Amino acid sequence: MAPQRLVGLLSWIAAGRRSKVSDIPKRLFPRARLLTLAVLTVATCMPASAQGPEGYSLPHLFAIPTATTARQFGMGGVSSCVQDIGFPNPAFAGALTRQQAGVRAYMTEFDGGLDLTGTHGWYATPIGEGEGIQVLAIMLDSNQGNVMTPGGPLPGSIEETDAAVHYGRRLSERWLAGVGVSPLLETEVNLYHPVDGSVVMHTDSQAKLGGRAGALYQWAPEGFVGFVFDWYTEDVTFQTPALPGPASFDFTSTEWALGVSARLGDRVLAAAEWMELESRDGAMVTRTDGLHVGLEFQATDQLSARLGSNDGAMSLGAGAQFGDWVVNYAYINDWNDASVGASLGGSDTHQLEVGRYW
Repeated sequence: MAPQRLVGLLSWIAAGRRSKVSDIPKRLFPRARLLTLAVLTVATCMPASAQGPEGYSLPHLFAIPTATTARQFGMGGVSSCVQDIGFPNPAFAGALTRQQAGVRAYMTEFDGGLDLTGTHGWYATPIGEGEGIQVLAIMLDSNQGNVMTPGGPLPGSIEETDAAVHYGRRLSERWLAGVGVSPLLETEVNLYHPVDGSVVMHTDSQAKLGGRAGALYQWAPEGFVGFVFDWYTEDVTFQTPALPGPASFDFTSTEWALGVSARLGDRVLAAAEWMELESRDGAMVTRTDGLHVGLEFQATDQLSARLGSNDGAMSLGAGAQFGDWVVNYAYINDWNDASVGASLGGSDTHQLEVGRYW
């Protein structure tokens, strides 16, 4: 780097006159180099700066962008193609024939000491022949557990609050389509000084524009080909002691899933799906993708067992239905390990869900 460029940037930081990183002339100092300087400047007290503003998307991996029901998490986390008491694919609202509601509670315990606790609730109802809506909300937060950074472990916490509305319609005997909007999608990630507890990195975001679209092709009574696509923009704010003020970023996030489900005989339901989630602002990109596959074995008319793979993470599940009530349990080992295992360690996730039709 030319010395005059470094001098120019240091003068900008000292002056503290600008807070939006995009205001820095690109020829003077690209965004990535600004973050690198921040790391070098405060390495002794804030080694986690290398996490960068991309860290805001960490809660998305465990909240609404990838959320499904406990039944489907037991089958590997499929979200696009299995008809259930709740549904991430808004097109399933077009297949509603009665009202239904449920609540899912889950906890993910990481080896590093971070514990995530989430609550997911929903209500769905038909609103006409071949039409329906679903409203849902998710609240996710954590304790202050260890996060591994380039400078060593630091206490950290994450949280996300989401709400969404889905509308679906049956277009023909075989085809259904749906749309969804999330008027509330907020995240926050913090890292703390290990001695005095002060915040050494703060990242938060709010979704501003976007939505979800879904489509289904029903080729059998319980066989679907499903597709889900999310697109939304997020205003992200990144703060560290190395910067004179908060830095603002405009990320665009996309998520899509394509899957198929099929009944294999009278007692077995199978599903497979490919999913990809990406957040991008220029050269700053976070991406996760993977294959979700699973089986559900109907042991009796009331009891079922499930087995799946969530991008290589083993999942297990069990369910019971008594009249209009359903109870489901799911376990996931090392959920999202490819994305978070290096910083949070391995994990165990337990989910419990209760729902009712009427």
